[in-house]
Amino acid sequence: MTPEPLSGSQFTPDMWILSLALILVHLPSTCFQPATFPDSVSCSQNLGCRLLERDVVCTPGEAMPAPQQLPRGWPSAPTLQLTQLKTSTTLQCKHEQDCLPCVQVTLQLGLLEFRRTHVLLSAQTYASSRCVAVEIWLPHTHDWVNSTLGSLQFDCFPVALSGELHVTAFIRSLYQSTPVLKDTHYGPNCTWLKAKAIRLCQVPRLEIFVKPEEVVLQVLDFPVGQHFDLWLYLNQTREPKGLGDPRLLTQPENVSIPVSQVFSCLCLQVWTKVKDSPRTYLCPFENDAAALARVWAQSRLELNVFGGTLSCSFSSPCDLPGELVPCWSGGLSACHPLHPKLRLALISHEPQEFPGLTPHPNICVQVKSNGRTYRQRCLQDDPVEKLLLLWKTQDSQGNPSFRVLEQDTWVPIAQAASTRNGFLEEALQNDLQSGECSQVWHGKDNEAGKIWACSLEKYCRTHWVLVWMVTLLSVCSLLFVLLLKKEALKGWLRLLKEDYGSRGALLGRHVLILYSPDHAGFEHLVSSLAAALTQLQLAVSLELWSRGKLGSLGPMQWLHAQRQQVLQEGGSIVLLFSPGAVASCAEWLGWEEKGTLSHIDPNSTFLASLNCVLPDFLAGKAKDRYVVACFEELLHVDKIPALFRSVPVYPLPSQVFSFLLALAGPRVGHEQRSRLRRHAVWISKSLERAVQECQKKDTS
Repeated sequence: MTPEPLSGSQFTPDMWILSLALILVHLPSTCFQPATFPDSVSCSQNLGCRLLERDVVCTPGEAMPAPQQLPRGWPSAPTLQLTQLKTSTTLQCKHEQDCLPCVQVTLQLGLLEFRRTHVLLSAQTYASSRCVAVEIWLPHTHDWVNSTLGSLQFDCFPVALSGELHVTAFIRSLYQSTPVLKDTHYGPNCTWLKAKAIRLCQVPRLEIFVKPEEVVLQVLDFPVGQHFDLWLYLNQTREPKGLGDPRLLTQPENVSIPVSQVFSCLCLQVWTKVKDSPRTYLCPFENDAAALARVWAQSRLELNVFGGTLSCSFSSPCDLPGELVPCWSGGLSACHPLHPKLRLALISHEPQEFPGLTPHPNICVQVKSNGRTYRQRCLQDDPVEKLLLLWKTQDSQGNPSFRVLEQDTWVPIAQAASTRNGFLEEALQNDLQSGECSQVWHGKDNEAGKIWACSLEKYCRTHWVLVWMVTLLSVCSLLFVLLLKKEALKGWLRLLKEDYGSRGALLGRHVLILYSPDHAGFEHLVSSLAAALTQLQLAVSLELWSRGKLGSLGPMQWLHAQRQQVLQEGGSIVLLFSPGAVASCAEWLGWEEKGTLSHIDPNSTFLASLNCVLPDFLAGKAKDRYVVACFEELLHVDKIPALFRSVPVYPLPSQVFSFLLALAGPRVGHEQRSRLRRHAVWISKSLERAVQECQKKDTS
C-alpha cells in the first residue's frame, strides 16, 4: 500500500520524522461490523502527520529499523513521549440516518531529549489484530526548551453497541523503553443521544390504546427499508413466556390483544431483522390496576400432602409479591395465622413446604400481599369444630407457659374465654401429657415452642345439656300461651299461610348479586338485602357469603360457574351499583385517565365480574337476564353508566315492589302480586334502617 499524507505539510529537510503506534484490544459482540470507512489522522499546529499503514503487525517492545539517514550537521532526533490517552465515541456515517459507532483516539505528545527514535500507532482486536502506523513531522526549528509538542487524533476504530474496547498506545525506541498508555472504552447503547442515527437502534414508535374487549398496539413511524420482529411475552422470573412466535413487521400496522390476555407483566420486544441486534423493551401495564386484577383472578393455590408433609404450589401468569401464611380454620370463624414467624415468600410455579408443620384438617394456607388476603386453600372443606389451639413455650430456665389462639391473637391461657378464664388450664395440660392433643407445629427450639390442637367437646357437654333444658322449657311455655289464645293462634296460622303463598312466586328462583365492596358498612347493607330475599325463598349467591369457595377457586372461576348456573335455571343477575362500582367501571372501560383510581381493590369480585357481564350488555343480550339496582340515598340513578341502563333500573328502597316483580318473572298472578306488595313494605322499612346505618359508618 502506498501511504498518503492525511494532514499536515509534506516532509521537508527542516522537519524531524517520528512514528507512532496505537493498539486496539477489542472484545467484540456478534453485532460488531468491520469498518467500511477510511481511517484518518490529524495533528495539532506545527506538526505534520500521515497514516503509514492501516493493518500492520506490531507489539510493544519489538525492535524498530533505523530511521532514514539525516542530513549532515543535523542534531539527533528527539525522543517522543506519550503524556495522555483519551477515547470518545463518535459516528461514521454513509448518510444522515445510516451510521456506525466508533472510537476516536486522542494522544497528547511531548519531548524528553535529543535522541533518535521512532513512534508507532497500532490497534489489536480480541479475535484478530489490527495495527495502524502513523508518521509525524516535527519542525527542525522547534523550541526545545518547551517540552509540550502537541496532540494527535485518530479516526476511528469501530465499536459494537454495548461493546468493550481496550486501547493501548506505545512508542518503539532503539535506545530506551517508553511508557505504554492504556484505556478501556465502552461502546454506547441505543439510549445514547446520537443513537437515532444508528440503523440498529432505529425502531418504530409504539402506542397503546385500551378498549373494553381488546388492547390495540399501534406501530407508527416505521423506518424506511427495514423489517422488524415484534414479540409479546409475559415477563416471568423463571423465563419469559411468549404469547406465540415473534411477529414480522414490514410496515405500520395495528396489533390487537384480547383484554383477557393483558396482565401486569405483559411486555413486548422489538428488534431489527439482524442477528443479535439490540432490542427495545416495553412493559406498559406494570402499574395498571385492572391488569393486576386479571393476574390475581388467574392465580391458583394448590395444597398436597406427601409423606406427612404439607406442600403448597402457587401459580399465576405473572410474578406477584406476597407470602404464604398457614392459618387455622375454626369452622364459621375466620382463618387465623398460626404463628407470627411461620410464613414463606411467595414463589410461583415452585412447590414450597413449611418447616415443622404437620398436616391437619383445620389447616389452611393464605396468599397475602400488601396486608390483604388474595387466596385461601384448606386441606378440608369441613374443618373439625370444638378444637382449641394451645401454644406451649419454655423460657431459658425451663419454665413452661401456655397461650391460646382467640380472635387472631395468642392470649395467656388464664385470660382466655375459651378456657373459662383458666378454669380448664389444668385439664388441658393433662390432655397434653396423655397424648389426647395432636401436634400441629414445632419450632426449632423450646423458645419457639410447639402448637397443639386439643378437643373441647367433652368440656362442653355439661354446658349444652343445661342449654337444651332451658330451650325446651321455653318452647313448652310458648305453646301453652298460644293454646290459651286460640284466636291469636288462628290468625298467626293464617298469616303463615299467606306468607308461604307469596313466597311461592319466588320459590327456588336463583339470584346472583354482584356488587363493589366499598366499605364494611356497605357490605352490611348488601347482606341485609340478600337476607331479606332469602326469606322469600330465593336462592341467593353473594360473594360475601362464599369467600371460602372464592379463596380456592378464584373470583373469575367462581363468577363463571355462578353465572352459568343462574342463566341455566332461568334466574336473574343483579348488578347493585354504588359509587365504588361506578368508579370501577370507569377504570375498566377507560372513561377516566389512567392512574386516578389507585384505591380500587385489584382482587375485587366486581372488577372480575365485568369480564363476565360486559359481553352480554355490548351484544344487547342483557334483557331478561340482568336487573340493575342501586340504593338511591347513596347513588343517583343517572350516575350509573349508560351501557348498564339498557335494562330496567330500580332505586331502592322506593321501588322494592317493582324489584321483587322483576325477580319473580312474568308468571305472577294477581293474588301473588298483592302478597308481594305487603312483603315489599317491611323489606323497604328494613332497608331504610340499613341505609341509615351505612351512611353513619361511612361518615365515621
